[in-house]
Amino acid sequence: MIFVSADAAGAHGLELDTRTVDVLAIGSQLVHGSVGLNAALPVYTAAGLRRAALPTTILSVLPHYPSMHRVDMSAAWLGDTLDDLAASGALDGLRVVAVGYLPVPEHAGVVARWYDGWRAARRAAGVDVPQLVLDPTLGDVEVGFYNDPAVGPALRRDLLPVATGAVPNLFELAHLVDRPIEELTGDALLEAAASLLDDGLDWLVVTGLRWQVGERPDADGIGELVLVGGSAQLRRHELLRSTAKGVGDVFTAALCARIVAGGHVVEAVDAAAAITADHIRRGAAGDS
Repeated sequence: MIFVSADAAGAHGLELDTRTVDVLAIGSQLVHGSVGLNAALPVYTAAGLRRAALPTTILSVLPHYPSMHRVDMSAAWLGDTLDDLAASGALDGLRVVAVGYLPVPEHAGVVARWYDGWRAARRAAGVDVPQLVLDPTLGDVEVGFYNDPAVGPALRRDLLPVATGAVPNLFELAHLVDRPIEELTGDALLEAAASLLDDGLDWLVVTGLRWQVGERPDADGIGELVLVGGSAQLRRHELLRSTAKGVGDVFTAALCARIVAGGHVVEAVDAAAAITADHIRRGAAGDS
């Protein structure tokens, strides 16, 4: 038998920890592996942030292994769970919603509609509204698509208009703006990135840039193009060569954590790059 309390306050008495969460992280979860929520949640914990983790899909292991099984959450379950979290009061102190891997396009609409309605209710109550940061996890140049290619148009149609900021890599930017990746260099890259701001974003960070911006290839550096407040600038950092997946999940989590702490987007990008580099080094040394 399941006992249901008549109110959230009564149910709180059953919790060992009654604090509300700072971060609602939405994305993939693995039984074993270091991508998606598995990669992001330790970053939030290290930053002293309490988090709720909402899986959109559950995988046994990375899909690169000889055997892998997965279960995608239904759109109905995802929406119901978001409603349950809000009704429980767990999100009353929420400071950021971080959206990552969505396996099917329907998930984008579910998250967008929930956030838009919840945001309106909080504004009407005079309560602060947390940012929604979108990591449009579609794939990368080396692997191609991670999910249904139809997720890209759904993200642009449904989630980008309600998001505060977005963190695509070059592959993801190309598919969000529907342009060949080979064309996204120099001014064309800037124009493509700026077009996403027209969807309502306050800021955009394009990650993993090597030669797309600047006068010459940078063999030892990697960069992020940051658009915020009507300006664009390139942040450059040391390139650490790694085949590990989950790097983008760590970067976005570190970026969100620094923004929650009050950091400006540009400063948050530099801090996130440093944290990500540390994770890569520790992973290569077998210490993560």
